[in-house]
Amino acid sequence: MTSRTRSAGGCWTCRLRRKKCDEGRPVCVGCSSLEIECIYSDEKPEWMDGGEKQKEQGERLKQEVKRLASYRRERRYMQGLDAGLESLNVSSSTGADDNIIITVPQTHPLQSTQPAPPSSLSGTTGTPGSSCYESYSHKTDTSLSLGSTPSSTEVHMSDAASSPEESHENVEGIPEDERDAHRTMFYLDYVFPFLFPFYRPSIQDYGRGWLLVLLQRNKALFYTAQTLAAYFYGRLLNNTSDGQPELCKSHNMESMQKQQELSLQWLRREIQDIMLKGVKDHLSQANGVMACIVQLVMSEVAVANSGNWMMHLDAATELYNEMWKHHGIAEGSDHVCFMLLLLQLGTQRLKWTPKNHPWASDQATFRFFTAQLLYFDTIASTTLEQKPRLQQWHQHLLTEPDEEMAKWISNAQKETVIPHINLLEFIGVENWMVMALGEIAALDAWKKEMKKSGSLSMMQLVTRASAIENTICDGIKGLQLHAEPEGKKACPRSSTGAPPHPLLRSSAQGMLAPQTMHTTAFNTRVWAQAALTYLRVVVSGWQPASQEIRESVTETLNMMLLLPAPDCMRTLVWPFTVTGSLAAPEQEQIFRDLASSMGPLRAFGPIKEGLGILEYVWAHRSEIEEHADQWDLAACFKCLGRPALLI
Repeated sequence: MTSRTRSAGGCWTCRLRRKKCDEGRPVCVGCSSLEIECIYSDEKPEWMDGGEKQKEQGERLKQEVKRLASYRRERRYMQGLDAGLESLNVSSSTGADDNIIITVPQTHPLQSTQPAPPSSLSGTTGTPGSSCYESYSHKTDTSLSLGSTPSSTEVHMSDAASSPEESHENVEGIPEDERDAHRTMFYLDYVFPFLFPFYRPSIQDYGRGWLLVLLQRNKALFYTAQTLAAYFYGRLLNNTSDGQPELCKSHNMESMQKQQELSLQWLRREIQDIMLKGVKDHLSQANGVMACIVQLVMSEVAVANSGNWMMHLDAATELYNEMWKHHGIAEGSDHVCFMLLLLQLGTQRLKWTPKNHPWASDQATFRFFTAQLLYFDTIASTTLEQKPRLQQWHQHLLTEPDEEMAKWISNAQKETVIPHINLLEFIGVENWMVMALGEIAALDAWKKEMKKSGSLSMMQLVTRASAIENTICDGIKGLQLHAEPEGKKACPRSSTGAPPHPLLRSSAQGMLAPQTMHTTAFNTRVWAQAALTYLRVVVSGWQPASQEIRESVTETLNMMLLLPAPDCMRTLVWPFTVTGSLAAPEQEQIFRDLASSMGPLRAFGPIKEGLGILEYVWAHRSEIEEHADQWDLAACFKCLGRPALLI
C-alpha cells in the first residue's frame, strides 16, 4: 500500500486525522474546507499523547466533521443564484386594505424611503450581489409533507424527526411522543433565558406567552428551538458524572442534526411561500419568517458553526427592509413610521392598543426580533468592516423625538411608546451605546475606504472620532452612579429567583438563577469602555502598549472581575474579545480563567470563538507587532479563518 507523505510542520489537526497538510496559515486548506479548528503550536497539544486522549480527540473530531457536513451540503445549494428580493415587490393579489388610509404622528424622515441595496460582503457565500434569502427555497426535501400552512396543532412531527429504528424511549428516559414537549419547555425555561438574560417582559404583557404562540405557529422556528435545546442539554449532560455521558452526548448530537435539517426544510418552505405571495399583503407571515431567520443566526452562533451566519443575517436584513418598504410608510407621506407597522400587526388590525393591554403576539414578535436584528447587525459590522446595514433605522427606532414632535404623540396607546425600541429591555445595553458602536464601525469603514483611495483626512477622522468619544464618555459618567459596586459587593443584582440545581450551581448559575445577573447599567458601562478601546484602535492603529489603550483595557477587565457570576460573561462576549486582544501578556491568564469559570457553557459558541481569537492573537504577538499597520480588531475577529459574530 502506498502512503502519503505528511509534513512534520503541518497543523496538529491534520496530524491527528493522518492527513497531508499544506501548512497554510492561519488555517490550512484541509481544515478550512471542513470548517474545523486548525491548530498550530510549537508545543504538542496535551491530547496528542499517542494513547487514549488522542483516540478520544480523534473521535470528537470525526463527530464534528460529520455534524458540519450537512451545512456544507446546504451551502452548495445556496450558491450561484443571481436574483435578489425584487420579486417580493410583486404581490399575487390586491386586498381591500390597499385603500386604507390611517393618520399617524409623523416621525423622523429619512433622506430616502428606499432601502439601500445590500453590499456584497467579502467572505460571504454565493455570488456577489446575489440574494441568499431567495436561495433558501432552492432545495426542498420530499420526505416532508409541506403542502399546508403550519398550524398550532401541527407542531409535533415525530414521524419526520425520529426514525422507525429508534426505541420508544430514548437514552434520556423520555418517551419519543413526549420528547418535543420536554425540549420545548427546556428551551423556554433555561435556554431562552440564558441567551437573552435581560429580557423579562412584564406580567401585564403575559410574560413570554408570545414566544410559545410563535413556536406553535412556526415550525421552522420550533425546530430551531429544539436544536438549541438538544445542544444545551447535551453540553450539560456531558459535564455530569452520572449515567452514560458519551452515549447521551452522541444521542443528542444526532437528534440536534435532525432538528437542524427539519428547521431548514421548513424555513425554505416558508420563504418560498412568502416569495410567491409577496410581502406587501402578507406582513404577518413575513414577520414570522424574519423572526425564524434571526433565531437561526443565534442557533448558528450558539453551536459554533459560524460559517453560515452571514448568509442568514443578509437574508434577515433584506426581508426586514422589505417589510419597512411596504408597510412602514404612511399613506401619502415620505415619513417612515414604526407605529404603522405595529398597528398592522395588532390583534385588531389598524386599531390602537390601550397602554394597559398586552402586545399582540405578532407585535411582540416584531419588537423582540427588531431589537435582536439591530444588535446583531451592529456587532457584525465591526467584523465585516462596514457600516451597519440597518443604520438607516437607528435614528427613528432608538432615539426620542424633539419636543415639537412629542406633542403629537399620545401616551394612551402602547404603539406610541418612545423610543420605539428600548434595547435595555432586550439585550441589556442602552440605545446610545449600540448607536455609538455602529458609528465607530462606520468610521472604520470610511477610514479604510479613504486610505485606499489616498484621500484620508486625519483632521476629519479625529473630528468624527471626538464626537463619538464625547457621546460615550458622557454616557459613562451618567452610568457610574448606578454601576459602581458598593464596598465589597460585586455589583447590583437584578430580581430574584429559585436556587439553581446543585449539579449546575457553579457552572450554569446564570442560566438557572436570574438573580445572579448584573444590572443593565453595569452591563452598558462595560460595553462602553470596550467601545472606547475599539475607537482608539480605529483612530490610532494597533498600539496595545499605548497608555490610553492599556488604561482602557485594565478598566474593562477590572469591571469584568466584579461580575456576580461567571455566566454573566454571556452578555459581554464582544467586550471580552476586544479587551483581551489588546491585553498585556501578564493579563492573559485572567481571560482564560473568566472563560473556564463558565464550566460546560464555555463551549457555547461566542465564548469559545472569543477565547479562540484571543489565543491566536497572543500566540502571534511578535508577528502582529511587525505588521501592526496591517492589523486591527476586524483582523482579530477574522483570524480563525472565518468572520466571528460575537453576540
